[in-house]
Amino acid sequence: MATIGQPLTAPEAGWRRYDERDSRIKYTGDWSFRTDVTADYKSTRTYSSTNDNEMQINFYGSKVRLLGPSSPGRPQNGSAEVYLDNTFVGMVHQYADPGNLTVLNFEYVNLSKDVHVIKVITKNLIRDERWCTLDAIDIDSDGYLVHPISVNLTANAGDSQVTLIWESVTGATGYNVKRATTTAGPYEIIAANISGNSYVDTDVENGTTYYYVVTAIMAGEESGNSNEASALPEADDGQAILRVTMIDSSEREYKVTKAVANDFITWCNRSIGTGNSCYAFDKGIQSSKEYLFYEKISSFEVIPIA
Repeated sequence: MATIGQPLTAPEAGWRRYDERDSRIKYTGDWSFRTDVTADYKSTRTYSSTNDNEMQINFYGSKVRLLGPSSPGRPQNGSAEVYLDNTFVGMVHQYADPGNLTVLNFEYVNLSKDVHVIKVITKNLIRDERWCTLDAIDIDSDGYLVHPISVNLTANAGDSQVTLIWESVTGATGYNVKRATTTAGPYEIIAANISGNSYVDTDVENGTTYYYVVTAIMAGEESGNSNEASALPEADDGQAILRVTMIDSSEREYKVTKAVANDFITWCNRSIGTGNSCYAFDKGIQSSKEYLFYEKISSFEVIPIA
C-alpha cells in the first residue's frame, strides 16, 4: 500500500483516478494550468503560488487521495490546508525527490460511504520557492466525483413545519432533501428524488432548530450539498404586521405569525456577507412567494396584533 511521499503513477487496486482538471472540480482564486508535462497524469497539472486560493472536490466514496508532481529543489513542506466536510484534517505536502513523478501527497480513508467535500486552501506559499501543485485525485474504484451546486436554499419556519425553497439546477432530474439537528450534519435524507424546487417538512417539533441541505440528481448521480439553511419551528402564538422600509424609501407590509417575524429578525440580525441573500414571504396566492433582498432593506418594525 502506498504511503505519503511515495511515487504513485497509477491508482492501486480498489482506487480510481481522476484528472485534477475534471469539470466537476471547482477552483476559486489564483490557479494556473499546464498541459506540457508528459510525466504528469494526462500531462496536466494545476498549481498556485499565492495564498488563500481554494479547490473543492465533491465525491461519493469512502476514501480519497490527492496527488501532485514532485519538484526537484523545492522544500518538503505543507503547502495547503485540507478540510473534509468542513473539518480541518491535515496538510498537502510537496516533495522534491524523485523529481517529476506523480507523488501521493494526502490520504484519508475509512469514511462513511456517502457524498463528501474536500477543500484545499493554499497556505504558507512563497512565490518561486513553495507551491501547491495538484496532478490527480484517487477515490474508491466504485466511487465518483459529483457536481457542486448552488441553489440558494432557504428555510422558513412555521407552526410544526418548515418550508424549504431552492433554485432549479439545469440538468437535474430530481432532488434529495436532507436534514440534521446540528449544523454541518451529519444529514439524513427525508425526501428522495422529488420534483420541483420546494418541500414542506412536517415531521418536526416546535422549539428545535433544524438544518437542511439539498442535493440534485444529475445523470443518475447525486451532486454535492447545497448551502445549509436552518429554521426553528414554533407554535403560532399570534400574528403581527411586519413593515419593511426599503433603501429607496418604499415600504412593504406583511401580516405574519410572530414566529415568522422572529425568524425575519434573526435573518436580518447577522453580519454583512453571511447567510442567505433574500427572505421569502408567502403571498397566499397559489403558493406564490415574494422575496426581499438583504442589501435592499433600510429598516423594519414589528407591530403585534392582539
